[in-house]
Amino acid sequence: MKMTHYYLIDTSVVIPGAAVSALQFNIIKEEPFMVHNLEVIPLPVWHGQGYRSLGFRFGDVCYISDVSDIPEETYKLLENCELLIMDALRPDRSSSTHFGLPRALEEVRKIKPKKTLFTGMMHLMDHEKVNSDLARLIGTDGLDIQLSYDGLRIPVRL
Repeated sequence: MKMTHYYLIDTSVVIPGAAVSALQFNIIKEEPFMVHNLEVIPLPVWHGQGYRSLGFRFGDVCYISDVSDIPEETYKLLENCELLIMDALRPDRSSSTHFGLPRALEEVRKIKPKKTLFTGMMHLMDHEKVNSDLARLIGTDGLDIQLSYDGLRIPVRL
């Protein structure tokens, strides 16, 4: 962070008048914690070889972005997930740091959530075509999956 996003840590280097986010950094351990009255369970995943990232589970919602692999021990934390929100960067293949659509679909079949929303798609993902293909999976595989979009609102039970 200090190397790539130095201006977020040392705001004295920012050009006067420039808009820069004000952040408070907190180190999160890989153990459940409370935010107000909501239990948040970290979901350890890999974001490229050797780089640990965290997804989060709150209630029956599991959110995993920036993922290239899911360690075996994380699957237990994903059991009985009602809504899975997960990374699916490309339509054709995974990158070194993100699931592509084929791998994301493999993981959905393994996790077996009631509903899945893919997020973090790049410009190569044809939203209408891919969503049309995904909609067919409910009839063939019993998988309720769609691509998310800016402004999407989903009611959740926490």
